[in-house]
Amino acid sequence: MTDISLNLVELGHFAAYLAFAVALVQALAPAAARFTGAPALAWLSVRAATLVFVLTSIGGLILMHAFVVGNFSVLYVAQHSNSLLPLMYKITALWGGHEGSLYLWLWILTLYTLAVVWYGRRRYAEHLPLIAAVQGWLMVGFLGLILFLSNPFERLIPAAADGNDLNPLLQDPGMAFHPPMLYLGYVGFSVPFAFAITALITKWRSELWIGLIRRWALIAWGFLTTGILLGSWWAYYELGWGGYWAWDPVENASFMPWLLGTALVHSIAVQDRRRMLHAWNIFLVISTFSLSLLGTFLVRSGVLSSVHAFAVDPGRGAYILTFMVIVLTVSFGIFMARGRYQQAEEAITSWLSRESLFVWNNVLFTVACAVVMLGTLYPLALDALTGDKITVGAPYFNTVMVPVFLIVLLLMGVGYLVPWRKANREKLGRRLLAPVVVGIAGAALLATIFGPVHWTGPVALGLVLLALTSHLTDYARAVGVRRAQHNEPVARAMVRTVTGNRRHYGGMVVHMGILVIALGLMGSGLFRLERAVTMAPGDVLEIGAEKLRFDGVRQFREANYVAIQARFTLLNSGRAVFPERRRYPRQEAPMTETGIDSTPLRDVYAVLADPAPDERWGVHVYLNPLVQFIWIGGGIVLLGLTLTLSGRRRARAPVVAAVVPEPAK
Repeated sequence: MTDISLNLVELGHFAAYLAFAVALVQALAPAAARFTGAPALAWLSVRAATLVFVLTSIGGLILMHAFVVGNFSVLYVAQHSNSLLPLMYKITALWGGHEGSLYLWLWILTLYTLAVVWYGRRRYAEHLPLIAAVQGWLMVGFLGLILFLSNPFERLIPAAADGNDLNPLLQDPGMAFHPPMLYLGYVGFSVPFAFAITALITKWRSELWIGLIRRWALIAWGFLTTGILLGSWWAYYELGWGGYWAWDPVENASFMPWLLGTALVHSIAVQDRRRMLHAWNIFLVISTFSLSLLGTFLVRSGVLSSVHAFAVDPGRGAYILTFMVIVLTVSFGIFMARGRYQQAEEAITSWLSRESLFVWNNVLFTVACAVVMLGTLYPLALDALTGDKITVGAPYFNTVMVPVFLIVLLLMGVGYLVPWRKANREKLGRRLLAPVVVGIAGAALLATIFGPVHWTGPVALGLVLLALTSHLTDYARAVGVRRAQHNEPVARAMVRTVTGNRRHYGGMVVHMGILVIALGLMGSGLFRLERAVTMAPGDVLEIGAEKLRFDGVRQFREANYVAIQARFTLLNSGRAVFPERRRYPRQEAPMTETGIDSTPLRDVYAVLADPAPDERWGVHVYLNPLVQFIWIGGGIVLLGLTLTLSGRRRARAPVVAAVVPEPAK
């Protein structure tokens, strides 16, 4: 270890303290400008945002360098890295523990703030200092936690000869993508939050700022969606239980803000189009970001026990809880005091209208979020108050959530055919005829082919087909209208229809992706097969239409683990899968690696269990129909989101507003 490497850590530590001081200036500048009567001071918050980003980036890069070179004089590096760890995992170990994950949270917050500042100088200059100040207070809160309770720069004297190694479950490529994507989603909702608080304080008219947060909300929602999908894929191939979602509290911690975030992006569309739901949207913005903080508290405070939840001392958990309570109290206090100034300009004129269906959509997603929150927090509250321990598992969540999402599918199918303001019942009936017939036919066909099946299967398939048909018929009708107006060939009309209204058809593609995900959930949830047997080399196992031959095992060693690898040949296709059992000597931690053969219609999923007598091995095999539709649908969702974000904001009538220019430099 060189003196340069040792001194760099102190430089990173100093940069973090300096970032704390600058963030405090960023948070206080608008208030100082008001009390001193010097408006130019407010722009210190805007200028400070760039410096805080630079300082936190310096600290983060120095921490990453400490991991890469194996600087075990840093306690955090010694706890979560090892000289044998591959380079990729040395880098991802930066967010493999409590301190580093919070530092990543903070750095992403400074990145978003920098983007808001750069984007806003010409678009909302009058309100930009206060927006930056709100973000600054969030930075101060997290920097206080990092510097005084969860310091990743803390030194270990004397330095360790080697590190403890990264948790074997985290030594996976998923570690490089899942946590950053999740945090980009969590922290992304801080931008609409800062806009909402600024609007409440300054009485900024809703129609002037709601369109500005639409892209930020969609970007945050997209990252959170990506993070959840990557997490489910990681759990699927890594944990060896054949599933991808277990309603674990840590999973729920990310799912709750996703639910309210989904309600928010739909509700923003209503306000942008019909100038209603003003106060409700502010409530959703504050609540969504608050749930992002709640997710951070649940996962990083130590109240949960999982691979994600790091055991920490009570002081850290108390700090995070106190910070979250302060944010909730202040933001909802401002909302209660000033929310009456955000009044809707229009109201629902008919319950048979698109805006009405959006309201019901909001109700359903809010109810779903409340159900998940109750099932997640009630066991924790009961344990804290009485010491009693209970588990709220999948049966509770599935019983309540499945009907809710079936209704969401119904609204999705009907919504695209219902116009704004008021629908003509006869015309709507004619438009719904084909989707309803297709949906009923699909449900009946499924029930006939598969015989006795849970009622949710035919109902879900029928609703998916109804929604899919309604979307396609709506698109076909629009293409027909364009061809009639412009006399274009079919292919050109199809492309021009989409590019002419990217927001609308981007949302349609997102819905298509959700429908594909629904098919994956239905197929893998209702028709999964499972077998657990012991096998000797040469034995053949049958599961569904698949046959697997056990060809035996081999042993090998990698840099940081030793492994026993089995080979199973799929006799139907000739392909092979190679499940493993690994042992990481540094932590003496056994790990299971699955072997998966995937096609779009099914996965054959093999797990090597414990050895049995007579050279036999325990084997678990799952046949998961349509499970890949979940991640294929996720890709379609992100494609649609990209198309939506490429569209331009709907023009509004100009509104005269005073703009305070940035003072001359």
